[in-house]
Amino acid sequence: MTDYSNFSDLELLVLLKRGNEPAFSELYNRYKAALYFHANRSLRDHDEARDMVQEVFATIWTKRETLVVPASVDNYLYGSIRNRILNFIAHQKVVSKYTDSIDAFLEQGHSSTDDKVREKELSDILQREIALLPEKMREVFELSRNQHLSYKQIAELLNISDQSVKKQVQRAIKILRLKIKLHLFFTFFC
Repeated sequence: MTDYSNFSDLELLVLLKRGNEPAFSELYNRYKAALYFHANRSLRDHDEARDMVQEVFATIWTKRETLVVPASVDNYLYGSIRNRILNFIAHQKVVSKYTDSIDAFLEQGHSSTDDKVREKELSDILQREIALLPEKMREVFELSRNQHLSYKQIAELLNISDQSVKKQVQRAIKILRLKIKLHLFFTFFC
């Protein structure tokens, strides 16, 4: 078996273009930590940073046959992750503007029949999305939000740590916010 650790980045990229998976793995292992650190420093979101690194390398693998070999592989990779970060931030600004406009509309206090129908639809969507959460996360979330139990009470009830309860609730809220925002975006703009 070939030891790819002694190969240069450009040599690995040439092999990768030919479909050499071990060369791809070596390139991935060389840069994943540095790219993750760069993305996480900019986004302050571990999951999103990890996903972006995966997406960059997935794109490289998918487009390997048509990939133009750059003079500097590390500059190419950092440029790719930077572009993904900028696209993500721009998308977040659009989503934030949209949700802010919805919040402003809701704060106006209109209570027409149309608003009540939308409220009911939103409530139904929220309930469906809660039901789709992973079982343990859903249980913790429902105990917190529906039963109004404290993190400590939930931790004692489920025999887990307060920190685990807090993380599960935070992750559930993050997932639900994203899914609701996406649903609202597609409902009104698509």
